[in-house]
Amino acid sequence: MMFMAKILFVFLIFIASCTFVPAGLTDPARSASSVSDEVSGNRFYRTELYFGRGKPDGGTVSDDEWKDFLDREVTSRFPAGFTVLDGAGQYRDKSGKIVKESSKVLVFLYFKEDRKSSGTRINEIRAAYCKQFQQESVLRLDFRKAVEVSFDD
Repeated sequence: MMFMAKILFVFLIFIASCTFVPAGLTDPARSASSVSDEVSGNRFYRTELYFGRGKPDGGTVSDDEWKDFLDREVTSRFPAGFTVLDGAGQYRDKSGKIVKESSKVLVFLYFKEDRKSSGTRINEIRAAYCKQFQQESVLRLDFRKAVEVSFDD
């Protein structure tokens, strides 16, 4: 079954143990000290992607397939980092049936000046997942207001 058929979509459980790393820190020209100064207490934009692991043929995207996808499609586009969360999703399919499946959530944080390029790379990731795993869509959630981020204790 497909992960997201329409608007009716609810996440039941999120289990995570990760650290946020701003995805916009991919500019090799930025020095370590300038990155450290920028990150402490600065404002970032946040995007989340929700990936269903159910395949149309009834199979599931395996852990190995997911890891390969992350390495090939996500890490190559956001080498400075992102967060991966495990989840359990639920939605109503086109026939009205309630479908439940495991999911993965990616969280990206990036600077305001990186919004356009980050958005393009995020959409490339979505398209690659849909193509590789025959998905109808990957849900994208953008936080339109900046979030405060600090890496200090």
